[in-house]
Amino acid sequence: MTTQTETTNAPTHTIHVVEAKEGNSKSEWHKVGVAWEHNDREGMNLSINMLGIAILQTKGHEVTLTVRRNKLPV
Repeated sequence: MTTQTETTNAPTHTIHVVEAKEGNSKSEWHKVGVAWEHNDREGMNLSINMLGIAILQTKGHEVTLTVRRNKLPV
């Protein structure tokens, strides 16, 4: 008997640019892409919307990407 593992094409991670605000204001998180972790957990495939990053760069902001693992559905 063969068992099958259910696979999904849903991204495992979300990519954000975090825009720091002055003073005590909270930072703004802008979603700019998604990522899929490799089965061997040694790397990722990324899909990044460069337009979102370019807009922040034109405002004179330093751009740093933050990759966070997506929460598994309950």
